[in-house]
Amino acid sequence: METGWTELDAVHLLNRTTFRVSPQDVEAALSLGKEETVNRLVDGMPLSGEKKPVAPLEELSADGKPLTPDNITDEQTYWLYRMAVSDEPLIEKMTLFWHDHFATSYRKVRDVRLMRRQNELFRRLALGSFHELVLEVGREPAMMIWLDANSNKKGKPNENYAREVMELFTLGIGNYTEQDVKEAARAFTGWGYDRNSGKTAFAPKQHDTGVKQVLGEKGNFDESSVVDVLFRQKALAPFMARKLLNEFGTPNPPETWVAQVAADFAEKETVREVLRALLLSDEFYKPEYRQTIVKSPAEYVAGILRAFEIPPSKSFIASMRKMGQELYLPPDVAGWDGGAEWLIASSLLTRSQFAESISKRIKNTFFVSESYVPERKDKAESWVDLWSRNAGVWGLGEQSQKVLAKFADDTFVHVSSKMNGMRGLLQLIMICPEAQMK
Repeated sequence: METGWTELDAVHLLNRTTFRVSPQDVEAALSLGKEETVNRLVDGMPLSGEKKPVAPLEELSADGKPLTPDNITDEQTYWLYRMAVSDEPLIEKMTLFWHDHFATSYRKVRDVRLMRRQNELFRRLALGSFHELVLEVGREPAMMIWLDANSNKKGKPNENYAREVMELFTLGIGNYTEQDVKEAARAFTGWGYDRNSGKTAFAPKQHDTGVKQVLGEKGNFDESSVVDVLFRQKALAPFMARKLLNEFGTPNPPETWVAQVAADFAEKETVREVLRALLLSDEFYKPEYRQTIVKSPAEYVAGILRAFEIPPSKSFIASMRKMGQELYLPPDVAGWDGGAEWLIASSLLTRSQFAESISKRIKNTFFVSESYVPERKDKAESWVDLWSRNAGVWGLGEQSQKVLAKFADDTFVHVSSKMNGMRGLLQLIMICPEAQMK
């Protein structure tokens, strides 16, 4: 094992970059070493074995019925399935990250195909060029419908996209003026989406060809060159660094860390290289940052499905909705608030109910398999340690260990009929405080 590369480090890295920290992945990471583990994660390679393809939607069923490509619940079910089975977990996590960053809702778009198309764009450029991603998102029909590109015309510009591309997508509040928004909106005029043909189109007569002044620069900007102006602003790199650190580092990261990641973001060509540097940095592995980020409902549910190999079900989408997150249906253009909002009382109750339903779905064979039977069968702590790790929950606190061990001791460790007690223990592991954090 690499000197200075510990199990705690490997668990922390996998907690932030995958949906479930499995004992097999921890073992592989320790064997590979930090650098090779990070390289495989950001390059979309499995830590062990060969990469397995994800089955297409058309080949899957949920609750005994085939999934169909034009049903939004089926599309939500399929994306959750991808998170639960993909050998490229970091790419799926970044796909979810971009869905929140460029929040677009089916509620207004009303076309599953267009939502899927945008989702595939996020996946394709998940770790690629952010500059290219911003350009492509603006040309996507889903975003055009969501932020009213069709009504953005010469002489009567619609400011929705221009405002959000600055405020939410690239620069952040306070780094542009209302006049900048008005001028940038003129640059985006002429582009729209034709629902009849299913294509985006540029109407030259509807494009404002006059000189614009945006963020201190003058020129005959169009939708591409005005984005170039945004990318010349010093505010962009710190804005994106903070967003990435809130996802992978810690809430409210220190300014010195923001500055370092911002420097990498400004210098490196792809998000892949920015994340590679972030995940290899000494700062990332500081103990005070471990288990400081609340898992989103998607992360929580996908991790459990992955741990216990649970097949797709539309009921999981309903559970996620009650937890506060519907894939393809963010609450508004700012996305989900996240953080402590994921753990309000009603959401925690739904997580508990979900854990109970999953404990009943787990196959009996799990409970008698070699990986679920500890060497010390008479010791409750052995069951708790082994099962929590299998469930992807590492680093249990003293209080959680005591509660779980007492439950195991009281219900199944010393009796011959163990199944109900075993299912109960897994349910409690899934709802313990540590299971909600990453």
